[in-house]
Amino acid sequence: MTKNLEFCIIELPKYERYINKNKELSKWVKFIRNPEEISMEDMNNNEALRKAKEELNRISDDEREEELAFQRLIYKMDIEATEALGYDKGLKVGLEEGRQEGEKNKAIKIAKNLLKQNISIEIIIECTGLTKEEIEKLKL
Repeated sequence: MTKNLEFCIIELPKYERYINKNKELSKWVKFIRNPEEISMEDMNNNEALRKAKEELNRISDDEREEELAFQRLIYKMDIEATEALGYDKGLKVGLEEGRQEGEKNKAIKIAKNLLKQNISIEIIIECTGLTKEEIEKLKL
């Protein structure tokens, strides 16, 4: 990027691997996970970290910002719940369609076997639930 800006992308659950390799990054990861973990010494030695903590305190003390953060959290939870509901409904519909298709395929297989045995169409209709037209197509 530039000499004044650096981006680091890491997976927070795996940050322990980076503690000894990059002390500065580990301080930021700790701050992101729990700002209270950062010692006063670390904040005094790192101007950016100190400013981040001050900004966090400013935002935390601002009732309007706190309400906005709460509303964002509610919105995010609503989106996740809506997605989960849609997924559950889609899964249920998909499973039902798959079950129905499987039953239909099984009925067709049975009908083909019964046709090979020269069983009457009326009995095949009764046994499989297929229509006369569907069974006639199987003869071809």
